[in-house]
Amino acid sequence: MKLVKDYMKRKVVCFKPHDSIFKVAKVLSKHHISGAPVVNNRKVVGVISETDLIKYMRLKLPQESEMAHEFHILSILLVSMVKNHLEFKKEIEKMAKIRVKDLMSKDVISIPPDESIIEAATVMEKNKIDRLPVIHSGRLVGIIARPDLIRALIE
Repeated sequence: MKLVKDYMKRKVVCFKPHDSIFKVAKVLSKHHISGAPVVNNRKVVGVISETDLIKYMRLKLPQESEMAHEFHILSILLVSMVKNHLEFKKEIEKMAKIRVKDLMSKDVISIPPDESIIEAATVMEKNKIDRLPVIHSGRLVGIIARPDLIRALIE
């Protein structure tokens, strides 16, 4: 029987509850992953994902001026650009204050290392999630994601 511990990744990218969402975005992008556990004192307290970040981001994009045919279009566009820049800057400043603990999913669904790959796949599908923290004796020992399940299928 194929077990989670045989296919999980032991080196896990993790975040702390007080990390900034900018750090999360940078690390997820750097490691080409879509989410990671949030750990406090070696205990998994949540999971943060690209989806959590995307749900939060509500940046306002500049709107086209309804007065595009007016003589003073350049003035209007300049005023609009400055206004939009200031709104964008305020939004970025607000986002800089947001921490992982504010966006993470707190209901952690995990799996033990001695569980079967089939059970891991079932849990992921049932809960519509892409990864499972692997926990043994209350501590994070790895992570298993959908690509790991595909690898188990072909090996």
